[in-house]
Amino acid sequence: MYGVTPDMLGKMYVAGSLQNTDDGFSFEIKNKIESGSVSGIAKLAVDGDEVALEGATVTINDKTKAVGDISWSASLYVPYGATLKIAVPGTLAAGEHTLTMQINVPELGRISIPITDTIG
Repeated sequence: MYGVTPDMLGKMYVAGSLQNTDDGFSFEIKNKIESGSVSGIAKLAVDGDEVALEGATVTINDKTKAVGDISWSASLYVPYGATLKIAVPGTLAAGEHTLTMQINVPELGRISIPITDTIG
């Protein structure tokens, strides 16, 4: 787990997965590093503005969990190769967006995953 670079974290984003949904927007992150746990999503910013995570969910292996229910005492195990779908209330305008998601990983501390993609 040591030696994880920002470039490696940027490659975790599933290109083209950013999209508006019926009740917000979603995107996907694929674990390309190694199996581990997520003990919280600390922050999500869209185009530099922090987004409220109330009502946001994470889906892995067809199981959905509220972002607020993920904590140090209730971590989310993420096997190598697994894809997380993050769904957030509120839609995004068409065009390019830059997102930054900060997550707590017990093995690494707080990491930041940069995302840039376009909604048509």
